[in-house]
Amino acid sequence: MYKSGSFTRASEILATSQPTISEQIKTLEKKLGCKLFDRLGRTIRPTSKAELLFPKALSVLEEINLLEEEMAMEDQCITGDLILGASTIPGAYILPRLATAFKEEHPEISFEIRIADSGEVIGSVLNHELLLGIVGSKTASPKLQFTPFLEDQLVLAAAVKRNVSSTVSMKKFLKLPFLLRENGSGTRRSMEELGAKTGFATDQLNTVAVLGSNAAIKEAIKVNLGVSILSRISIRDELENGRIKESKVKGVTMKRMLYAVTLKKRTLPVCYRVFLARLLDMKK
Repeated sequence: MYKSGSFTRASEILATSQPTISEQIKTLEKKLGCKLFDRLGRTIRPTSKAELLFPKALSVLEEINLLEEEMAMEDQCITGDLILGASTIPGAYILPRLATAFKEEHPEISFEIRIADSGEVIGSVLNHELLLGIVGSKTASPKLQFTPFLEDQLVLAAAVKRNVSSTVSMKKFLKLPFLLRENGSGTRRSMEELGAKTGFATDQLNTVAVLGSNAAIKEAIKVNLGVSILSRISIRDELENGRIKESKVKGVTMKRMLYAVTLKKRTLPVCYRVFLARLLDMKK
């Protein structure tokens, strides 16, 4: 109801009848002595009372689920669905390997990895749509906990046939045809932060294209459309097979941290807590 904005949609999600849901809401409103939803034709909107109740109700449900899981832990069997949000680099190059190893130890676990840019993943955690996100940048929010787990090295990537030396000056770097990631991506944000520290802005770059994925950037580099700053993790295979080469920008240290993001006041289910502990082991 709160998320769907419709009695009809809520009944479809919960596989029950619309009159049943309507009656339950009326009973709850009567018991609480307040109105929870404004009926606006075919849609509904939560009132301020519902806004107050929703996170508290989530907390109660999580405590119940946590109790059930802890009871199940008697036999040391970790079960459940792990739904993770991840930005491109951790989602495509880190989580699949980690998920495979984790599932070998806990075969009853089911994984879903939703890949989006860092901003979207953080927003989904903040809006209670995801319990755990893995991102390449962080934002200032008193409601969120960002826990670093892995340092990611950024490199200047170019086609092998492009005439770029192993170390380039900042002046030469700013003249190179540059491939930029879209706004909102962790790689783009990390590059903007890097520029702020070293004295250049993205509008100073000789940008020839803005592309919406790491894969698109890599393919454009291979056909020599331009160069870009990418995570070394993401081009590991291309570096090994000689399709892409890496360079350094003189006087600039390019690295960023990858983070696990959660809501401070939400209690993670057992399977999430165990997986998060395994993720954080990567920084040891």
